[in-house]
Amino acid sequence: MFLKAVEIFGFKSFGERVYIEFNRGLTSIVGPNGSGKSNILDAVLWVLGEQSYKNIRAKESADIIFSGGKDKKAMSFAEVSLYIDNGDSFLQIESEEVKITRKLYSSGENEYYINDSKARLKDIGNLFLDTGVGKSAYSVIGQGKVERIIGSSSKEIKGIIEEAAGIKKFQGQKNEAVKNLENVDGELEKIDLVLREVGENREKVEKQAEKAQEYLKLKDNRDSLAKGIYLCEYESKDKELEKNSVNKENLVKETEGLQSEFKSIELRLEEIDKNKVELKTYIEESGNKNQELKQEIDEKEKEKVRVSERCSSYKRDIIDREDRLKQGEIKIEEKRKALSELEKEATTIAEKIETLSKENQEFEKEIKELEKEREDFNTAREIKKRKVMELEIERMKLINEIENSNRRVKGSSNKINSLKEELEITNKKMIDAETERDKSKKALDEKNKNLEEIKVRGEFLEQEISKSSQRMNKLSEIIRTSDYDEKRYSSKLQALLRLEENNEGFFKGVKEVLNSKIEGVEGVFISLVNIPERYMKAVEAGVPGNIQDIIVSTSEVAKKAINLLKEKKVGRASFLALDTIKVGAKKDIKLNIDGVIGLASELVETSERYKIVVDFILGNLLVVENMDVALKIIKNSMFSGNVVTLGGELLSSRGRITGGDSGNSTASQLFERKREIKHLKEKVEELKEVISKGVEEQNRLSKELENFENEIDKIDSTEEELRKQVRVAKEYYEDNGAKVERISKEIRTIKIELEEEIKYNEEFEKKINTSNDEMEKIVLIVEKLKQEEEGDIVKAQEINGVITQKRAEFSDKKIVYLNVQDRVNQIEREREREKKDFEILNFEREELTQKISFLQKEIEKLENLEQTLIKEIDEKVQKYESENIEIVEKKKLNEELGVEERELLKKRKEVESYLLHKRDSLNKVDELLIRLNGDLERLKEGLENLKEIEAITIEVENLKESKERFKTLDSRLKNFQAVNLLAIEEFKELNEKYNFLATQREDLTKGKNVLLELIKEIDETIHSRFFTAYKAIDENFNKMCMETINNAEGKLILNNPDNFDECGVEIFVKFKNKKRQSLSLLSGGEKSMVAIAFIMGIFMFKPSPFTFLDEIEAALDEKNTRKLIGKLKEFTDKSQFILITHNKDTMRESESIFGVTMNKEIGISKIVPVKF
Repeated sequence: MFLKAVEIFGFKSFGERVYIEFNRGLTSIVGPNGSGKSNILDAVLWVLGEQSYKNIRAKESADIIFSGGKDKKAMSFAEVSLYIDNGDSFLQIESEEVKITRKLYSSGENEYYINDSKARLKDIGNLFLDTGVGKSAYSVIGQGKVERIIGSSSKEIKGIIEEAAGIKKFQGQKNEAVKNLENVDGELEKIDLVLREVGENREKVEKQAEKAQEYLKLKDNRDSLAKGIYLCEYESKDKELEKNSVNKENLVKETEGLQSEFKSIELRLEEIDKNKVELKTYIEESGNKNQELKQEIDEKEKEKVRVSERCSSYKRDIIDREDRLKQGEIKIEEKRKALSELEKEATTIAEKIETLSKENQEFEKEIKELEKEREDFNTAREIKKRKVMELEIERMKLINEIENSNRRVKGSSNKINSLKEELEITNKKMIDAETERDKSKKALDEKNKNLEEIKVRGEFLEQEISKSSQRMNKLSEIIRTSDYDEKRYSSKLQALLRLEENNEGFFKGVKEVLNSKIEGVEGVFISLVNIPERYMKAVEAGVPGNIQDIIVSTSEVAKKAINLLKEKKVGRASFLALDTIKVGAKKDIKLNIDGVIGLASELVETSERYKIVVDFILGNLLVVENMDVALKIIKNSMFSGNVVTLGGELLSSRGRITGGDSGNSTASQLFERKREIKHLKEKVEELKEVISKGVEEQNRLSKELENFENEIDKIDSTEEELRKQVRVAKEYYEDNGAKVERISKEIRTIKIELEEEIKYNEEFEKKINTSNDEMEKIVLIVEKLKQEEEGDIVKAQEINGVITQKRAEFSDKKIVYLNVQDRVNQIEREREREKKDFEILNFEREELTQKISFLQKEIEKLENLEQTLIKEIDEKVQKYESENIEIVEKKKLNEELGVEERELLKKRKEVESYLLHKRDSLNKVDELLIRLNGDLERLKEGLENLKEIEAITIEVENLKESKERFKTLDSRLKNFQAVNLLAIEEFKELNEKYNFLATQREDLTKGKNVLLELIKEIDETIHSRFFTAYKAIDENFNKMCMETINNAEGKLILNNPDNFDECGVEIFVKFKNKKRQSLSLLSGGEKSMVAIAFIMGIFMFKPSPFTFLDEIEAALDEKNTRKLIGKLKEFTDKSQFILITHNKDTMRESESIFGVTMNKEIGISKIVPVKF
């Protein structure tokens, strides 16, 4: 691909149609200043889509269209076309030749064409995207752009590399994706708002619906269970009735038999009781005498048993302790033997240690003496060696000095004569140089003064531009933020207004009436009044039931609406008909109490038509500051209506107090929505005002910036000219100053050299004689030291042999000594342990011996006591038995009667118990029969009431469990308060709506995730392409610097690489024999060469198909211009170069040349052929 031609008509100075045909390779466009050469480059830049007038050297669109000249009228449009050879299909368009056209009309309207077909600016931008051709690419480098590259910010340099990397297309895709992401976020926010509103309503209705469904389910379960229980009970009780009737007859017969048996037992018991009384009297009289003796025998027996048990226990304890004592004796003997053996071993080892210790000390002393002797000897040897080396070095120095001195003395005389002649000539030069230096200093001061004045003005303008730019940036940020916020708030406001228009949040019945558009329905109370935010909570608490009252014109309208609600079965609603509302006369409130705000009807705003409604609803509600004020009014009966506080506490005239948190009630939601709508409207208006003022200020600053920049452009050109003059003057002054300094230095040098030469000449003659004497002495000393060194080597070998032998002898003894030391420490630890064990065993043995002795004595005492007790018991038993024979016989008879009595009593008790049981059973059966008959009647009634219900089959064994379950179900049903059975259908509608919105939100979220992933992939591609290009261009730039700037080293440094969006690229150059320095410190020519090297580095990575260069070599000398042209020619096989130039070398090397000329009177640029 290459540029075949440019056609210009009506653009700037080209008042006539011009067709310029280009060839491949180098093409030069030449002509005098002001002829319109640069207008060709501006035309190319303009047709490629440049929108900034400043970049094409214009202030407004009118400056682009030919403004007319002598005998030539101004044109009404400007038109430029590029003809591009696309034979290699470089551009993504199916045509071998591509024509790009742009037209601008005097009205300011732009038209774009691709191959004469209308297109958009975006289409042209996309066509050249990432090709290296475009308004922001490096294919068109205008006047001063080379220098501007050097002065560009790091971000602008990065932008040039991005263009070369071919990532503009991806950046455009990313921007599009980010824009779509913002739209998705906006839609998500809207859906979230509606979803939250519907969700809240759904949650509220869901609870009611769940409650209604639960109620119905419980009721069905309870009724089915109840019928099952009734049927089961009926069958069971019917069977039980038959069974108990038979049981009653059997019980009557058994009761009669038991009564006759009970009477016969009672008679025999009376007879036994008389006999026992007589026997008891006799036994008591005889038995009192022997009772005391009996007690004594029992006590002695008990004491004997206790003594015997204690004696046995002590014997067992003695046996156990004697066993333990024997074991202890054995262990003590073992410990005694172990201690004895350890003592013997310790004595033997101690003697061995003493012997080894003495030997060790003697050996260490001997080794130390030998090592000290060796160390002293080695030190002496080292000193001798260093001495020899120093003497040798000194001898060599003396030889050199003698030779140098001889040579110096020979040439010194000639040099002294030469220096005297040179000094006379240099003094004459010095006088001439000082005169010339003074003249150049005056000229330089004058130029510097002019330059300083220009620089001060330029700095002032730059500061003003910087300040204005900062203000512009801040304004842009404020406008962008405000615009984003305005759109966000507007979106939220529209969503809320849609909810309000759709009557969302109202009760279902209210919503249905409002949406039905019945004529005469004027709105809901809360929508027709304006309640200040301060009083919203008070009004909500004071009349919560009236907030959603519907205002209608007549009672007939209300009737019509009620019929609609009944037909559709969509709930209830309250209506206030303007023709039926009656409000009593207003009472003046005379309450001189702090904290009383006034009647609620006077605190809200509404139209005159609805004032009667406000008075009706709020006329009897007094608003006060707090609870204390309200309580005071109610307690003193100062107001006949209700009193409400700003915090929402309601006190009725009869004393009821209502308060707390209303939660997320319907009324609070409506008030909150109304509040938010008001707040959003105010916020949107405020933001629009901010945007409007920001745009006005931005326009003012833009105009101010344009004026500053125009002045700076003029200053820049003036300053550059002055800088060149100052640079020339300074160089001339510095040259003269350097010349004076150089000559002065030469004079000083010559004088010093002359004096030194005379002095050195004398000294060197003396030094030659001294050095010869010293050298002879050194040779004698060195010979002596070398002879001593031979003897020292033999002696050192002998000392080392003795030390090695001694160390070998003692190494085994040292190991034995250390092992013995370890064993001594081990024996000491074992002895201590054995001693402790021995002492513990001795103590335990003594303790056991004492305890056994004590127990033996105790046993002896107890055995004696036991013998004494046995004798006493035998004597008392013999005495007791002799006196008790008659009583025994009477007691025997008494016991027999007692046995019989007990058996009869037992039997009587059993018979009595049976009799009572039978009578009780009989009574229970009677009661049961009555109850069963009553239960059967009740069950029949219950079954009759549940005849439509399907019964659950219940087994008799599960009846109790079923009844418990019935009680639970019934209790749960009774605990249900108000149940809205219509909520089930309402929840179904809201749930469908919520699920639809949730699906939409899910789809949007998926779309958002896809966009985020796309942005991430684009970022990765951008980063990869950028860093590939950056590394390649960095290497190319360094290579170009080496080739074109005298082996200079070039480097592109990436700053802030961790943050790609905020990072930039700095250009650094290190010239030969100089440190790396910033570009701002370079001369004009150096800057141009660096910029050109950078551009060439980009061409090496990605050459542009065609490139326009406007006076790129203006700041270069002949040598560097030739280098530049040589490099450009190397790229002509890849790129086409069109140069606007005044340089003859450039013209000479060009394949074709076009001239541009202008007749100043006519003011029209023309193309003329040029031969060179």
